[in-house]
Amino acid sequence: MNSYTLDNGKLRAVFLDYGALIQELWVKDRYGKSINVIQGLSKPEDYIKDEWYRGAVVGRFAGRLKNPIQIEGKKVFLKEDEKGILLHSGSKGWSKSYWKAETEEDKNLIRFKYFCPDGAVGFPGNVNSVVTYFLEDNQLNIIYQASTDAPTHINLTNHAYFNLSGGKSIDTHQLTVHADQYLELDSSSIPTGKKLNLENTDFDFRKAHILGKKKLDDYFVLNSKTKEAAILYEKTTGIEMKTYTNQPGIVIFTPSHFDAICFETQKFSDTPNIDCFPTTLVKPGEVYEQRTEFQFNLKNEG
Repeated sequence: MNSYTLDNGKLRAVFLDYGALIQELWVKDRYGKSINVIQGLSKPEDYIKDEWYRGAVVGRFAGRLKNPIQIEGKKVFLKEDEKGILLHSGSKGWSKSYWKAETEEDKNLIRFKYFCPDGAVGFPGNVNSVVTYFLEDNQLNIIYQASTDAPTHINLTNHAYFNLSGGKSIDTHQLTVHADQYLELDSSSIPTGKKLNLENTDFDFRKAHILGKKKLDDYFVLNSKTKEAAILYEKTTGIEMKTYTNQPGIVIFTPSHFDAICFETQKFSDTPNIDCFPTTLVKPGEVYEQRTEFQFNLKNEG
């Protein structure tokens, strides 16, 4: 397992080739102190047994899939499902694989490449994927790209957990999500295909709200006319994180047993089985591309 560091003077990021994961991301707070805003694991080897996808690239399909899935009118049965549901592509997903790293330190850039063979977890198609991380001023940018030699579904994200207080409670963090709708989920957390209005619900973060003890694991349908997908702010450190993406939705997840919040920018769960959702199907000759940026600012109050 190899470690790689990018540092542009404003941000310092540490990556591992296992899972192409983000292990650390250091940002200066309002007092000039460097804060690691990633809730990761201190020992690289601990990621091998980690069941929470900490910091890792999730693929070939992020989210939940109900077995079987549809590909061009045909049923495809996936492996490793649990009671008919496959989460984040199972134990042999890309988050549990070693990637090939290529660095361009003069550009504060690192690329991770991965080849996923036809039939992996039951998905058709040989897939070549490249995930590029680069630092640009006060932003960590991520570009995901993938191509296939057979029609297949691809939906990638990063599963980094953030905490802007330096590891303390996230209860005081303020969250804003630019979404008017969220996805209705069934008892297995699979979308029903319905989009519900957020107004007068506990999911309405269109104006900033303190997280408190609220626990989230929900799909927000992003407003296409709003620049930022989400904003997270912590008053004590003064750090504000804005999330930008070209994806239609974001899963916001707060685990119950450690203080962090995850912003999974992606298309929707079970899209192969729900025609009204933005398609995740990628065909030969096409290039899947997903872009997400995490921007860090200092917000001064009063």
